[in-house]
Amino acid sequence: MPDDKHTLDYLRQFGYLPDGVSLGSPQGPAAVRAFQAMALLPATGEVDAETKKGFDRPRCGFPDRQGALESGIGTFVAFGTVWNHAIITYRINNLSEDLPEERQRALIETAWGRWQSVVPLVFRETNEEPDIEIRFGAGSHGDNFPFDGPGGVLAHAFFPPPNAGALAGDAHFDEEETWQEGFSSRGFDLLTVMVHEFGHSLGLSHTSVPSSTMNPFYPTPSVPATDDRAGIRSVYRRHIWAASLYRDILGRRFDDEGLDGWVRGLFAGASPQDVARGFVYSEEHSGQIATDLYFSLLDRAPEPAGLAGWRSQLQQGMGRQSAIVAFLDSSEYRNKHPQDDAFIDSLYRRLLRRPPDAGGFDFWRQRMRDGMPRFEVARGFILSDEYCRAFSRSLYTRFLRREPDTAGWQDWTSRLTRGLNHQDAVLGFVASPEYQSAVENWW
Repeated sequence: MPDDKHTLDYLRQFGYLPDGVSLGSPQGPAAVRAFQAMALLPATGEVDAETKKGFDRPRCGFPDRQGALESGIGTFVAFGTVWNHAIITYRINNLSEDLPEERQRALIETAWGRWQSVVPLVFRETNEEPDIEIRFGAGSHGDNFPFDGPGGVLAHAFFPPPNAGALAGDAHFDEEETWQEGFSSRGFDLLTVMVHEFGHSLGLSHTSVPSSTMNPFYPTPSVPATDDRAGIRSVYRRHIWAASLYRDILGRRFDDEGLDGWVRGLFAGASPQDVARGFVYSEEHSGQIATDLYFSLLDRAPEPAGLAGWRSQLQQGMGRQSAIVAFLDSSEYRNKHPQDDAFIDSLYRRLLRRPPDAGGFDFWRQRMRDGMPRFEVARGFILSDEYCRAFSRSLYTRFLRREPDTAGWQDWTSRLTRGLNHQDAVLGFVASPEYQSAVENWW
């Protein structure tokens, strides 16, 4: 295969062919076939007319394949990095002269929003030193990857740190292009290109999927497609897991600074167990447990002092079971159910959620006649196989979104009957590999 400078330059620039290797070498046809596959052309390995047209298509300047370029400051090569925090800042260095400033700023916010709708990241503009700098430039613009004038390369961006040194995450757009809103033959839709480039800034490489935002050839969808969403969720799986703890344990959306702190902790070496424990024994979650017990056992809202006391004890390590027993043994509960029979009946209905069976009712009535105190009776219900099986099943359906498997169900039930804190059982579920993996698809 004879060498052709345009073909050689293209294949080398976009990572298909190493420097110093000719098209006539055994790697030449393979490089051409790889490009043809990316461009959705017949993979013949021959530089035919359609392939040459492919070389002229407007596209992103990010290489399609990794490893053919030397690594170092300003390179696109390395991949697999991720921002180690959740609040990502960006600074607008300058804007294009083709569109009003306010429209460009709105498009930038929209482009970030397309990714923010897929993964729990927060994008904030700043005038201080940013994570990501956005700029327009022509020709050589300070990053060793000069733009090529109208057409050809439209823009490029760099992966998150530690790639590219000070350029990590930055997105550059060719000012010699004609930028516009929407599609026409007069120019290029700025939003479409920004969404694509910001995908690189967040850690995604190119794909040959034609309907993907991360396909290298313009135009691409400005809304991340299925494979884009799967890719970015895989990259930010730890962020998603931390954000899911807010949803599944605290029952709310994450607060930005809180999520940022937990993510930074994970990347600094905190284990999933450490983070999960922080949630299940948090002041907020402990207060939720206490509030629920007031409503479910005393049929009323908590008074401030009582709530604060129970919240503090739960936060310091008291198990939910112990709190339940204490509520059931309280003078307030005793006054609501002064007779032993009424007390036993209430335990069946409030804890087991069913009427008492005759045999079980007689068993507990006899125990109380023999002198068993109320707190021991309540503990017997809380540690019963029936109660613990129901509670462990609820953990499977709540956190794993599935019915329990027989062995796992029995194991967790057994742990609970032996006194495992309810909060520690929750911790075990949300820190499990199954939950950490599954939440990627539930976000």
